[in-house]
Amino acid sequence: MKLSMVSLCAAVVMSGLFVGQATQADETAQCPAKCAAMGPESARPLFGENLEEGDFPEGVWYFNDQKELCANKDAVIWTKQKYSAFVCSFEFNLSEHTNGGFLIQSSDKENWIPNTIEIQLLDDFGNTPDYHSCGSFYGFQAPTKNVTKKPGEWNKMVVIGKGRKITVILNGEKINEIDTAEWTDAKKSPAGTDIEGKFQGRSLSTFEPYGYIGFQGLHGNSPMRIRNAVISPIKNADTTKEGWKSLFGDKLEDAEYDSSVWTLNDDGVLSANKDSVIWAKGKYENFVLDLEFKTTEKANSGIIIQATEKENWIPNSFEVQVFDSFGRDVDMSDCGAIYGRCAPEFNVIKAPGEWNHMTVASINNVVAVVLNDQLITYWDKSKWTKADENPDGSKPYPWLINKAPCETENAGFIGIQGLHGNEPVVYRNIKIHTL
Repeated sequence: MKLSMVSLCAAVVMSGLFVGQATQADETAQCPAKCAAMGPESARPLFGENLEEGDFPEGVWYFNDQKELCANKDAVIWTKQKYSAFVCSFEFNLSEHTNGGFLIQSSDKENWIPNTIEIQLLDDFGNTPDYHSCGSFYGFQAPTKNVTKKPGEWNKMVVIGKGRKITVILNGEKINEIDTAEWTDAKKSPAGTDIEGKFQGRSLSTFEPYGYIGFQGLHGNSPMRIRNAVISPIKNADTTKEGWKSLFGDKLEDAEYDSSVWTLNDDGVLSANKDSVIWAKGKYENFVLDLEFKTTEKANSGIIIQATEKENWIPNSFEVQVFDSFGRDVDMSDCGAIYGRCAPEFNVIKAPGEWNHMTVASINNVVAVVLNDQLITYWDKSKWTKADENPDGSKPYPWLINKAPCETENAGFIGIQGLHGNEPVVYRNIKIHTL
């Protein structure tokens, strides 16, 4: 079965994010509801139709008459925006001895070599793979096999980014996969092999799983041609699609709350004047929740999910933190964290007074948080096997300790914490899609 870009993204990214590591084509049929709720946007040209979304030195990169992307110098073409979760697909045609690269998660365009993950594009037809081979994470990890075609033939690569988890598919075969969180040693791989010397100054686990995407230019004298380079990023949910409803009702008729605390104004903005939770009626299991929120300076609130008790919810639920984390180095108490259990990977919250867009997906054992169009948190609670210790050795806050997260129910009540402290958070457009 051939997959369209969106179908592939649906099967691999959505299923991979929420129900395991799906990579088989026949799994597309299992996730239409998930994609309708929170899926990739349609594939679009990586650098725009006419390279208007590309950042590159004038005159270096261009489309030839066949609409193939080419370079005449060794200078990178970069995207203008950063990406954390995506499926990117492109075809490339190598000349003999061509050496190039597909660059992701770059934090520094000017000094990109030590601050970027490079997936090698190389004419190595018929060679034994190593960590310089086509499809390698250059200098770090070799592909499992060599499936590169002869010079002059078109290859197709699909790169799937799920934050720290990156998968490379070349000519229809999965040939490489990495989880940068496991690469904590600057000199050795998790398997104990050596990392190339020029990359040994910084471990991959210190990279933010978020950055610019690009192609290396004419590196050497053998050119490469690229065509059909498209990207489908995971973004916040599109609640205009079928299946969405207001979580609390248009007039809070589907909520349980203290009417002296919670107010919904004429503009649809929900606010609280005390630390009292507003609950949706009924329990939810397997859902996508979408909302906007605006913080004030030092404001603190939260989205409560999987609550088995309303009165004693703090040790009997999980909280997606809503907090004024603007400008902070994030930890497990910052915005987008699974509070006390799992920190967000990076910080994309806006300054106090600006509206943020958050999507929370709770599917089976996994909770994923997308904030302002970036996947920042991916939490698989089945790996949290201890009540009083997180897998990385950190300790949850004492007042949260009850059962080990892996032992808790996936179904539960959903709520929003009220005025926790003296600075308010306000909400609007709170919608849910059940799966």
